[in-house]
Amino acid sequence: MENKKFNFVLLGYNRATIEWSPSINAYALEDFNCDGVEEFSLEEARVDEILGERAYSGGDIPETLIDEVQEATINQDAVTYKYFFYEGDYEKNAADFISFIKENYPEISLYSAQRDFEDWNAEWKKFYNPIHVSDNIEIIPEWMADTHVKKARQQVYIYPGMGFGTGTHETTFLCMVLFDQVMNEFNNKNTCLDFGCGSGILGIAAMKTKQMQTHFVDIDRSALENCTQNLVLNFAGENLEGTELVIRERYNPKKYDLVFANILEHVLISEKPTIDASLKSGGYLIVSGILNHQVETIVNAYSKMEKVSVVSKGDWSAILFKDKV
Repeated sequence: MENKKFNFVLLGYNRATIEWSPSINAYALEDFNCDGVEEFSLEEARVDEILGERAYSGGDIPETLIDEVQEATINQDAVTYKYFFYEGDYEKNAADFISFIKENYPEISLYSAQRDFEDWNAEWKKFYNPIHVSDNIEIIPEWMADTHVKKARQQVYIYPGMGFGTGTHETTFLCMVLFDQVMNEFNNKNTCLDFGCGSGILGIAAMKTKQMQTHFVDIDRSALENCTQNLVLNFAGENLEGTELVIRERYNPKKYDLVFANILEHVLISEKPTIDASLKSGGYLIVSGILNHQVETIVNAYSKMEKVSVVSKGDWSAILFKDKV
């Protein structure tokens, strides 16, 4: 039996190039059939230190060196994205993506490699660890559920689908931080919308901590599938009557007490009418997926709401708004 392989490409972004990452992620997924995107912290100077005088520019580099680079990226300031290719003509897709980056984004550091598919679980699981948000909530990878010592009142268990929120990326974590600030405003009679839900981590947090009736919306069916998987993981055997998962094209706005929108700046602007129509009078809106310098643009776009709080981590920010009664 042939040993299946997969290719991956690492792109290293610094503060000057991080703005390109949302567009490149979209190109990778939509034009080059990328099968998943993982995000890690990356400090470019540290990578340069590791690589030293060894000149690798878009070609394969030793697996041991890849591991060294990845492990050094954890908890650093800038960002690296890791693009996985393993379905269909994955080698060609990866090669075409590399050529596209070299031609259009030569400023971005690029590394690529191929590995045995049997190494897949070890490859991505090793970068996920429990995330302690506060005394109220923490995020636990599914495979650590039985062994992790409980430090918060509620734990959200997540099986990370590739490219979906796990709490490790700044934008998801910051949404959790803001939710924690207003958590006492809600109870089981309130409703929540996770708009652009991905893994469903934010809406599930609202359900676990406050038993809020929650609806999940995303443009990606695979995101809703991952969200369903995480709902089962967290609420197996429980009655989830009232919980809904809706593909974006079929979503008709209803009114919610809390809306999460962890998406991107241009989507927050283009979807503003829908987001506005989904928030109850006096309700709270938590938005993220925005870079620090984009905060003012979003605040101005949502100027009819009260800006309550802004939190930042690395290059990313999240904003808590309250609808003016």
